[in-house]
Amino acid sequence: MPVAKLVALFRSIAAGGRRMHPVAGDVLQHFMDGGGAPRTMPSRWLRSFEVIRKAERKNRRRFERQLAREARRLEDGASTWLNDHWDARINAFIGTELFYVSRMSQLRSQGSFVLTRSGPRVRLSGTVRHHWFDPYDWDRGRWVFIPKHGFVPIAVGRELVEADEARNFLMESRHVQTLEGTCVDGRWPRRGRAEFEWVSVKTEDR
Repeated sequence: MPVAKLVALFRSIAAGGRRMHPVAGDVLQHFMDGGGAPRTMPSRWLRSFEVIRKAERKNRRRFERQLAREARRLEDGASTWLNDHWDARINAFIGTELFYVSRMSQLRSQGSFVLTRSGPRVRLSGTVRHHWFDPYDWDRGRWVFIPKHGFVPIAVGRELVEADEARNFLMESRHVQTLEGTCVDGRWPRRGRAEFEWVSVKTEDR
């Protein structure tokens, strides 16, 4: 298909898609007109999808297990810092708007915590900065399904980039959560217990 017709096709997809999937339509328009500039996605929109929240919970549970292990090793009266990160892969469900924006993406959760022991009790607190990101490109896979247009070969998107009619770009979003918790030692044969409370820090979506 000639490049001029591809440009017209993609612009019609972006315009028509806004009625059903406004965010997907906007990012496709940005692919055509954004000049490759990064795009910040609204965290509220992203976290409305269960697959995103599931990845977030997965990384939080990893931190909780890691903190519980660190608490057991801490001597009475001592304090320690823990800094680490966890990555979770995300595969969007077919048919959701997230799928049309980002089929496969990644959530990196960077955590910083302080733990202090007093007798059998360890108190901990910290902050986790979640960073979701995905390059918006047409380089992965062979076909993509677009409503009302059917399956479109990935190659047509690459042709637009090669013809300098579109630019790949990075999509990303960040949000922050705080953690307060307590780990209490148990006496054999009873196991210890741990309690964690996560709170999202309100930020203005862009």
